[in-house]
Amino acid sequence: MYWSIARRRSWLARVGSLLVIAGIMACESERPPSTFYPVDSLVTAQIKLLARLNARLEKKALLGGKEDAAEYRPADTTAWQKELDIFRQLDNINKPVNRNSYEITDGLQDPGSNLLIREFKCIDEQPIVYLRIYYQGTLARPRKLEALYREANPMFKSTRQLSMRLDQVGEETVLTAYSVHGGQKMMLSDSVSYQISGKILFD
Repeated sequence: MYWSIARRRSWLARVGSLLVIAGIMACESERPPSTFYPVDSLVTAQIKLLARLNARLEKKALLGGKEDAAEYRPADTTAWQKELDIFRQLDNINKPVNRNSYEITDGLQDPGSNLLIREFKCIDEQPIVYLRIYYQGTLARPRKLEALYREANPMFKSTRQLSMRLDQVGEETVLTAYSVHGGQKMMLSDSVSYQISGKILFD
């Protein structure tokens, strides 16, 4: 039986709460220059752009074997921020303490396209295992971001595979799709896996 739109949104919101539990979202305070790649600035710019373009979101989620989907138009930057803030966690790579924690390889060829890749690969124990920026010609033209994020303590373990896809829409570089695949395990509870994917639509 199909759920009402309101009930679907409520269920999708519960899935989203897993991401809130998984980490503390970045604040909007002024930040020092990025050490590696300005992820936070990219996310902020996309939130503002998608709100300005009045984009729609087609969202699918799978949690505990239950799957559902909804399509709606986030009302403003606050609504888009709720959808995309999970990607701000990747900006942790830019903390000054992580300056010597990553090996950087640039100019890698993507075997599936004509894009180049800059990869930041962790060489010690950091939550961001790797971050890959797929770009067209220059890093100023990003086309995809991929990252693996892990965190663990005696009470909690979590793994997230994050991806953002960007395309050229007119004169703008615009987020057109994203996904978060992950799982988490808390002490004295079963493991939970989830998948969230979003497709951005323009009228």
